Amino acid sequence: MLAALQLGAGNALASGTVTLMGAVSLIFTVPVGILIDRVGDRRAMTLGTVAAVVVTALTVFALAAPLAQPLALTLYIVLLLLRAPVEDIWRLARQAVVAEHMPPAHLGKAMTALGGTMRVGNLLGPLISAALLVWLPLWSVYVFSCLCAVLAVVILNIPALNRGFDDAAARSSRAGTEEPVPEIGAATGAAEPEGPAEAAADLAERAEPAPPSPRPSLRTLAVDWHAVWLAGIGILVLAVARVLQPLMVQLWGASIGLHESGISLLVAVGAAIELVLMFPGGYLKDRLGRVAVLTACLAVFGAGFVLMGAVPTVAGLVAAVVVMAVGNGLGAGVNMTIGADLSPAVGRARFLGVWAVFTNAGQLGGPALVSALLSIASLPAALICAGAVTLGGAVWTAATGRRTGLPGPRR
Repeated sequence: MLAALQLGAGNALASGTVTLMGAVSLIFTVPVGILIDRVGDRRAMTLGTVAAVVVTALTVFALAAPLAQPLALTLYIVLLLLRAPVEDIWRLARQAVVAEHMPPAHLGKAMTALGGTMRVGNLLGPLISAALLVWLPLWSVYVFSCLCAVLAVVILNIPALNRGFDDAAARSSRAGTEEPVPEIGAATGAAEPEGPAEAAADLAERAEPAPPSPRPSLRTLAVDWHAVWLAGIGILVLAVARVLQPLMVQLWGASIGLHESGISLLVAVGAAIELVLMFPGGYLKDRLGRVAVLTACLAVFGAGFVLMGAVPTVAGLVAAVVVMAVGNGLGAGVNMTIGADLSPAVGRARFLGVWAVFTNAGQLGGPALVSALLSIASLPAALICAGAVTLGGAVWTAATGRRTGLPGPRR
């Protein structure tokens, strides 16, 4: 956003670029899942990271080179949009690896830990960038990002650190091709070969590997699509609530006269509470079940929106931020966990690309929902409306939970 403004973009164009990034991510989510399923996790992430290095280096060129302003701005926006599918590759490939190698009893904690690494990165990145910008120009932030991407490529190709990754496109052909070769003379129901020549021919026939199974299409994946739609609606509502949270806090804080530093402090406090509650939330997902945690997350989140709109004071805003942070922290990683629960053993990354559409659609539609609400109603009414939608998502999740077949409470 700041780089676009520095290159001469107006506020509308800068914010519109962020919206376009969400749209590009939504469009490429399913193709990215298919790519990961074809080439494997490690190769997809390596290709994506190399692409990120190239895109980021060109971004530095757009910001630092003496280009004409319209050309520099156009190049920057195009490069920014190209980053969206790269981020999709990283997110989906990591989720596929964790889903494939973690047992269901610990999947909630594992996905929460994965989500936690993303949140820590989202916290450390701006802090390091702020320190760089004290002494260096804006393009230095992208140089730092480029160096991080190079480091990621190196780490990805250290075998000892990536034993869980697929090096070949074997995920989709794994099922049905790893049958043990029975010994000659075993009780197979067929007559034993009589002579050495027949025995050798029989052994060669049995030892010959079966041709790899064709990769399943989205329609032929072993997935309960009815359960996917039922669970996906709750995840869509959660994505809307999450993207609205910082936006509403900033708008409401400004409307009640809170200073910018106070608003930033509130956002930081909320993020800290979420980080603290992430790991108890992971335990609860495995202990109480996915439906119970998602329902509670949406209910508490929705209550925070309603509280913010109903109590137009600084104290009310502080209380609302704390309430929403509790709900969001307990539900950290729940979307990835449910996606892993519903995913098939064969074609997992392909399915996760479809599953991510619910989250991406919510992130794209949330700001549009706020704009529509604010065009016809006041900010407090928009807050109450957002709370009602989120609470409705909680009711939906509780009502349809049994039909999704998601893991429930365990002793």
